[in-house]
Amino acid sequence: MELLEVQNISKTYGAGEAAVHALKQASFTVPKGEFVAIVGESGSGKTTLLNLIGALDTPTSGKILIGGKDVFAMRERNLTVFRRRNIGFIFQNFNLIPELTVEQNIVFPVLLDYQKPDSRYLEELLTVLGLQARRRHLPSQLS
Repeated sequence: MELLEVQNISKTYGAGEAAVHALKQASFTVPKGEFVAIVGESGSGKTTLLNLIGALDTPTSGKILIGGKDVFAMRERNLTVFRRRNIGFIFQNFNLIPELTVEQNIVFPVLLDYQKPDSRYLEELLTVLGLQARRRHLPSQLS
């Protein structure tokens, strides 16, 4: 089974003469354990594709399967849980919650999923990221 299957995915914004075809009939698969780079000119649909794969936007047509599951066939509540548990995004602008510390920003998604944060995993993340000494800093206090 493929980790990711993108099947004839298209995205059009607007309608009629104002329609913008951001993505047309894109198809590819990504096997588990593989890495993929999405490259292209400005305006070629890279961000649109990533937003669709991440279920942040819905396609005009086509399917996206993650782990064999049709993402857009899910009900909104199930999709929210699926997204929270299975999809991660690193945005160009880091999108941290400004009122929360580094540590709180890290555990926040876990709390949203009604789970208890794993303190060992938190320590490991802080170590890997080199943020142990800044764990109680706010995002505005980071460079």
